[in-house]
Amino acid sequence: MIFVKTETLSQSLQRDLLDAWNNEYPSVLHHNLTSFQQYIKSLVNLHHTIVIDEDNRFCAWYFDFDRDDERQFGIIVHKKFQNKGLGKELIAKAKLTNDHLSAWVVNSNAFAKKDGSPYISPLNFYLQNGFSIEPTRWDSEKIKTVKITWHK
Repeated sequence: MIFVKTETLSQSLQRDLLDAWNNEYPSVLHHNLTSFQQYIKSLVNLHHTIVIDEDNRFCAWYFDFDRDDERQFGIIVHKKFQNKGLGKELIAKAKLTNDHLSAWVVNSNAFAKKDGSPYISPLNFYLQNGFSIEPTRWDSEKIKTVKITWHK
């Protein structure tokens, strides 16, 4: 696996990331290319780590950014590469360069992915990797989330 850090995304990579987003996150969080690009553009001090395999195929995406006076992040691992330690490795690398990380995590398995399969909440994964659940929730008509944090 090759880990590529970047602050810019090519058009083709944006499409790969959009496909991963729409396939791996709950379908209620679906983006089209324009809304995805707007979302990316809205993130302040954004850094990406893209994981590709030896055949230059997309495997995973880690991104972090500044919001609400803290470093927040997101991770998407392509389904073909899930449960192989990539998420854990991306978190470990992020912890080397950050003193604090936070994210909003869907904490329910009640949502479906684009293909109709169940979305499995990654909350237990984050707890196993040193994150704590904060009492803060962010719920909308579409989705219900809990805030997780990690401190060095």
